[in-house]
Amino acid sequence: MYKVSYQQQAYRKVHVETSNPGQILIALYDAAIRNIQHGIERIDKRDYPGKGVALNKAYAIIAEFINALDFSVAPELCANLEGIYTFMLDQISEANTNMNSEPLQPVLRHLQSLRATWAEAVARTANENSEAAAAGVR
Repeated sequence: MYKVSYQQQAYRKVHVETSNPGQILIALYDAAIRNIQHGIERIDKRDYPGKGVALNKAYAIIAEFINALDFSVAPELCANLEGIYTFMLDQISEANTNMNSEPLQPVLRHLQSLRATWAEAVARTANENSEAAAAGVR
């Protein structure tokens, strides 16, 4: 089992505390992608415990994405994202139960696509905020 050192824990804590919500979202997508990839590797190597750890971490992150949806702000977008996230959770459960990495392939593609979309939105927002600050607009 991989142990996280005190220094790594301290770094992660500072990183989270000093990051904006967009950066944290991208980091969570990165972690979900990494864990799905790791789950695929563990299934291919028939490593049952390793598969379970990796897929459970990815599952927890995606479940939190669902919990964070704010339907009062963007109901249609949230409904679409909820459907995608629910599909991902179902696929992860199937892969975890049946020791089959095939259901994880669409999950990986969806996560990578959503991560790219969010990264672009975060970058645009940061750029717009920088331009507004430079212009003296608040």
